[in-house]
Amino acid sequence: MSKIELVLYDLKNQNEAVELYEIIKEYYPKSPYPPKVEKIMAGGVVYFRAFYEGEQIGMSGYDLKTPTLAETVKTTVFKDYRGKKLGKLLSQAIEDECKKLGIKKVMSTVYYFNHTMVAIKLKQGYTIEGYHPDHEAPGFHEYSLGKVLK
Repeated sequence: MSKIELVLYDLKNQNEAVELYEIIKEYYPKSPYPPKVEKIMAGGVVYFRAFYEGEQIGMSGYDLKTPTLAETVKTTVFKDYRGKKLGKLLSQAIEDECKKLGIKKVMSTVYYFNHTMVAIKLKQGYTIEGYHPDHEAPGFHEYSLGKVLK
C-alpha cells in the first residue's frame, strides 16, 4: 500500500481556513465546539491535507502541547475513502510527522462513538489513558489515548 502524503494548510489564507472549517463542520457535526474560521486562522494547531495516490482522502493535524508532547487532532478520512484501511495510514502519517519534530509522546482524544479510530490507535501501540464523560458537553464522551514514541 502507498503512503499518505501530508500537505500543510496555509492557515493565513482565508480560503484554505474556510475549506478546513467546512470539512470540520461536516465530519464533526456532533461536536458542540467546532473551531471558527478566525480561530483556525489564529494558528496554534497545524493542519494537513492527506493525499493518497494523488487524491485528497482526508485531513489531520497536531497541536504542540510542550516541546516533547503533541496531540493529534481532527484526523478524518472522507466518506468516499472509508473502509480501505486509509485511517490506519493517516494515523501513522501524522504520528510520523510528530516524530520528525522530535516529539516523544503523542496523545489523541477520540469521541466515544468512534470505535474504528480507537481500534486503529490500540493496534498502533496507543494505550487508553482516560475516559472523559461529558467532556465537551453533557452526554458527549471521549477517550484519551497516548503513545510514547521510540
